[in-house]
Amino acid sequence: LPPRDERRVHWEDQPSPRQRRPSWHGGLVPPPNPAPFPSPPMLSPYYMHERRSSDSCLPQPAWVTFPTMIQPVYRQPSPVPPAIHPLLNGENAGGPMLLFDLSLNTFSPQRITSRSQTSGTPLTLEELRQPATHPAVRKMKIKCDELPQWPIVLEPHSASRDRSPYLGVPAGAAAEDVPITVGDVLMAIHQTVQRQISHVDWARLSREQMHAVSAAYTRRCRTFPSAAAFEEAQGVRRVDYLHERYMFRGLVRDNVKDGFEKMRLVVGP
Repeated sequence: LPPRDERRVHWEDQPSPRQRRPSWHGGLVPPPNPAPFPSPPMLSPYYMHERRSSDSCLPQPAWVTFPTMIQPVYRQPSPVPPAIHPLLNGENAGGPMLLFDLSLNTFSPQRITSRSQTSGTPLTLEELRQPATHPAVRKMKIKCDELPQWPIVLEPHSASRDRSPYLGVPAGAAAEDVPITVGDVLMAIHQTVQRQISHVDWARLSREQMHAVSAAYTRRCRTFPSAAAFEEAQGVRRVDYLHERYMFRGLVRDNVKDGFEKMRLVVGP
């Protein structure tokens, strides 16, 4: 075969190559793209033209066609799911990061950062005033499996009716707009379990139950020597029915369909 004629010079019978139009970025390093993903060019809704390949160093996105009208896209923010306040939430594993001994005759809930802590930081007034749930509720009924005979009812206080005294909310139209707070819930629970039992309550206990409640009463009096005489004078309280499970472990919804108006108190050692 004859050798292949590979022309590397310009011959007179060969037409001259077409001069390339100078590029806007000729000889320059294309600037880095600051955005994580390339975005389409801004287009005029009345006049549009196709851009030359030299106008940009980025490839044209495949989802853009010409001519087109770019319509603004508005995304609604995701709604916040219903939730119990973290200081009250017993639905999380381990319960809330709160140290709250219900056997103490003083109201002293404390924030903790570790489950092994035996003392913590007292809750601030700002924390106690925060809504107990989201969305906020104006009525709440709390039951405890260990104290089924003493449910806790939280609702606006009215002097004309025998309602729960735990919410210091004045009666009237404005009372319906005041949500239940973290402090309302914790104070209501503490005041309920710290009440003395009646002779009728004691008579309803079986012999085994009397023994267990008496043991809890004795332990509570001996745990606080400085207040032992006072505790003995007060007698058995409802908290003694909890035996060794006198620590607050949070609130859980009794039924998800009922929202936060029906809650259940969780206690533990």
